[in-house]
Amino acid sequence: MFKKIQTSVGDVLDFPPDVAGEGPKITIIGRRQILVENYLSIVNFSEEEIRLETAEGDVCFEGKGLALKVILSTELRIEGELSSLSFTSQKV
Repeated sequence: MFKKIQTSVGDVLDFPPDVAGEGPKITIIGRRQILVENYLSIVNFSEEEIRLETAEGDVCFEGKGLALKVILSTELRIEGELSSLSFTSQKV
């Protein structure tokens, strides 16, 4: 019969996911500082790896001397020597 349609204001107005508050926003300054907004939880952290859960899957930062410098409910700041960034898609 009729299929239920779900839309959000962000979808209707065609906002990018970070503006609509759904997806993560990652700002990298050089290789020493990372600001992550709209994350859900910290999955794993050590001096070599920090893995975060986001609405779009996990994001993993790898490097040396990584440290969580600021931790707030919707954003955090990572400092250290970043060597790689990878994403894992969310399982449906």
